[in-house]
Amino acid sequence: MPHFPLFNGNRDTRRHDGRDYDTTNFSDIKKRCANPAAVEKQDAPAFIPSSYIGHLARSHEEQRQRGQFHTMIIDVDTGAHQIDFVQTCVQRIIGDKTVIIYSSSSATEDNPKWRGIIPIRHPIPGADYKDVQEALFDLLAEQGLQADRAMARTGQPVYLPNVPPSRRDENGEPLFYQYSIGGSSGLQHLPEAVVARAASNKANRLEAERVARKDTLERAEKNRKLREASGGPSVIETFLAEHDLTTIMLEHGWLPRGGDWLASPFSQSKGRSVWVADQRAVSFTTSDAGRIGKTTENGWTTYDAWDVYVACVHGNNMRVALLEYRQQCGYEQRALYHMLKKWGLS
Repeated sequence: MPHFPLFNGNRDTRRHDGRDYDTTNFSDIKKRCANPAAVEKQDAPAFIPSSYIGHLARSHEEQRQRGQFHTMIIDVDTGAHQIDFVQTCVQRIIGDKTVIIYSSSSATEDNPKWRGIIPIRHPIPGADYKDVQEALFDLLAEQGLQADRAMARTGQPVYLPNVPPSRRDENGEPLFYQYSIGGSSGLQHLPEAVVARAASNKANRLEAERVARKDTLERAEKNRKLREASGGPSVIETFLAEHDLTTIMLEHGWLPRGGDWLASPFSQSKGRSVWVADQRAVSFTTSDAGRIGKTTENGWTTYDAWDVYVACVHGNNMRVALLEYRQQCGYEQRALYHMLKKWGLS
């Protein structure tokens, strides 16, 4: 039976003393479901679902490199779903296999929240864990169950059953707490649907990385030519140097969807459809095509901070955008400075 690093609260770490973590296992977790802890969240018991228990076990990178994950994890904080619905959604993906579900410490009868643990006999390597978790979340989302995407991170704490004293009555009984342990047996291997979705997501991500690199290089080459002609940075290059892509996207209606993903303001569903790599976005929604940036040969859309500015501030009028930002950033003074510097007169 695999053992997992166990700690208390977000500040509990062994990073500096070199000791292995205490551990928990599936048997212990099931017992905790029947008898949840009664402590405040800062001291609440939590674990990492990996068998690497060394003093760096809470490091995302260490777990990515060294971890072997024996569970898939879900954290459902939105939707006010009942526990039976959560279990049904999970078992549509994994079949009649074990899933442990319990309410989180901030859950109430009116606003139930859930954590789910899906044991797997054959572990998931840390390098693959994010792809597997993201695939599970995608499949659940198609059933109307939105899971917290932060749980795809390899070092993300999974809080164990706990009902704080402030959420118990005068007799110490929880005002709200539910759990279930469903399924006839544990999973041996990842479900085919999760494997297929993870492979598809990874292929799309690698292709998006290629597209982003290609378009970044193309824009850099255009800026180089403009720089050589003017003796200094172009208006667009100046803009890109002073504006962060994700920040300007959020300012103009994109919505965070966990990790490097956002939802486009042009999308009707507002699902995670735009992936950001460094300072380049690749959009998988057709809603962005023709509205911003440029469309790639495979029908995706790619854009940077300047493209967002042109589309959202100036209605895709490039000439007006160039003239306005040229004046706004004092481009003439900057160009004069670079010219004098080039001549050795600055």
